[in-house]
Amino acid sequence: MGAEQVTSPTPVVAGFLVGIGLAGAGWFAIGPGHVVYAVVVQGGFLFMALLIGPSLVDIARSRYRVRSFEPRIYTLLGAEAVRRALDVVGWNRVIKNMRQAKNEEPGTSGFLRGTEQSETGHLLGVAATGLLVLIATVTSHPAGALQILLIGVLLHVYPIMIQRLVRFRLTQRPTRSNYVER
Repeated sequence: MGAEQVTSPTPVVAGFLVGIGLAGAGWFAIGPGHVVYAVVVQGGFLFMALLIGPSLVDIARSRYRVRSFEPRIYTLLGAEAVRRALDVVGWNRVIKNMRQAKNEEPGTSGFLRGTEQSETGHLLGVAATGLLVLIATVTSHPAGALQILLIGVLLHVYPIMIQRLVRFRLTQRPTRSNYVER
């Protein structure tokens, strides 16, 4: 696994404060039943995930292994179509450049590490979304719960599926050593 990294608790604390702060403040200022609340809170969860995700990337590393049946499921759910749409609008190029500028590890290993960090961050977003959907449901805001859930799926579940698709393709790519010349 290599040397463990010691990270500052500041991004983690800031991430939680942003995520919880926007969820709480927005609840009272906007209201959980308004679609703007769902958008604002998911933006907060994205920022929270960006700050906290990298500090948790090395926990339970076996979760990054993509099983051979997963890509078919993700493709059926539309993740490949979303990935292509993100290519068309240029989002994937922006993310790739950002990862290359931030990552010390060159090439494929650095890119794979970036997919793991992204997946971890979005998993945090899914967890926060699930908790907020539960709170909205219990407090009799079913429309708000549905809006939070739908936007959360778009902003967290699809990116997780895309990261797993990309990682599967990179790790399953045949190498020259796999071919036997006769």
